[in-house]
Amino acid sequence: MKSDTTPNPVDPAMPVNIDNSDVAVNSNDRNTPDNTANLFNDEQTAPTQPKQQRVGIKQRKLEFGEYKETYLIPVKIVKRHSLNISDATWERLERYARILGDRGANVGSYAERIICEHLDLFGDDLEAWRKL
Repeated sequence: MKSDTTPNPVDPAMPVNIDNSDVAVNSNDRNTPDNTANLFNDEQTAPTQPKQQRVGIKQRKLEFGEYKETYLIPVKIVKRHSLNISDATWERLERYARILGDRGANVGSYAERIICEHLDLFGDDLEAWRKL
């Protein structure tokens, strides 16, 4: 019996044998290297991003409560120093401290908390960079 060979569209150097044998096309009995290799090596799978969930009002209130406890509680500053910031930054800080903060919240306390949080967060990195 004569088998027909046709050019392989994937790899023209390797001809494809067209044979009417009993082996099924999707059979696992075939021990060809093409079966074991990923047929779609060229395609890169994009990482699936998690579905973004809506944030409810309760969650927003909890987050606001945590933010308020962290940044908007008045701080009594014993030894004060002046800090020069731009007028635009001052207005933004004043607006948020006045609107979101409780009685006694002011720009100085708000800025103190923000700066302390930043220094706590990046303290180790700042020390490592200082030693460079």
